[in-house]
Amino acid sequence: MTSRPLRALATVGAVALAVTLAACSDAATTPEPPAATAADGAYPITLDSPFGTTELTAQPERVAVVSAVDLDIALALGIVPVSAPKFGDYPPDPWTQDALADVDGEVEFYDSTDGTDYAAIAAAEPDVILATSGWTLDEDYDQLAKIAPIVSFQGEDGLSAMTWAERTVVAADALGLSDEGAAVVADVEKAFADARAAHPQFEGKSYTYAVIHPDQITYISAEGSDVSFFTDLGFTLPETASQFDETDSAVSKENIDLLDADVLLVGYPFGDEGLIGRDALEADALFLKVPAVASGHYAVIGDDVASPLAYPTPLSQTWALERLLPVLDGAVAGA
Repeated sequence: MTSRPLRALATVGAVALAVTLAACSDAATTPEPPAATAADGAYPITLDSPFGTTELTAQPERVAVVSAVDLDIALALGIVPVSAPKFGDYPPDPWTQDALADVDGEVEFYDSTDGTDYAAIAAAEPDVILATSGWTLDEDYDQLAKIAPIVSFQGEDGLSAMTWAERTVVAADALGLSDEGAAVVADVEKAFADARAAHPQFEGKSYTYAVIHPDQITYISAEGSDVSFFTDLGFTLPETASQFDETDSAVSKENIDLLDADVLLVGYPFGDEGLIGRDALEADALFLKVPAVASGHYAVIGDDVASPLAYPTPLSQTWALERLLPVLDGAVAGA
């Protein structure tokens, strides 16, 4: 979206449910926990996934990751991965760069432009591979399992339904870092609790978040995806959210009124390549009739926060929170 074209393109279909800012995490089915954890320091443990099972025989020291989300989780837990993906010449996200600057050691990045580089990962000799947000894990699992045990997202719908906190806990438990994982989650949750207390005007307000993709207007805040960013601030989902899911997330221009809520947020991360540009949509007669728009409770989600909303991590949450609070303030007030 902002720094990774590949991640942006992935949102065209599957991400309709992935957004920070999407379907109520309370409404989503809580993924099953791993078959076993190393919370008590006992290994071996069995690592289940939708694609197979691997076994971790000892607490890992060399950790590889296959996504930017898993890189953030590792860094948040104090781990410097021995292998991580990077799209072409694009740098890591700014919150990731901040974390990298604070750790000892360097991450060995491989170019993921053409997909997961199995050879590069194998060359790093990892003890375990974090793939709690592996968008191509269905294709990669068998090859990766030949390299090292895999910590995966949990459940058939876990890729889109798991919250950033659940991914963090799953990874931490498998790595024998349960206390560290709990502390990471608690710190982020406190930041949101403090923001919620400081903004009582958010409480109970319904919101819709939509993204203009190249082929459709996508109802991001659909039921069944991670909307914890907003719900943790006191926002709720409108009844229309239940009409959408990851397989049916498109909103036609003729039915643009389905986006209505107390607050309407729209992102245009694809610019002129989107189905309709910002200027054109904001001049559209049907869009202007949407009550939230007509009453001034509409705001634009900037490109800088589009990615952390779609792919929330323990590092991106507070980074995005700082930047979005003024936007949400204005949208609720009707500025």
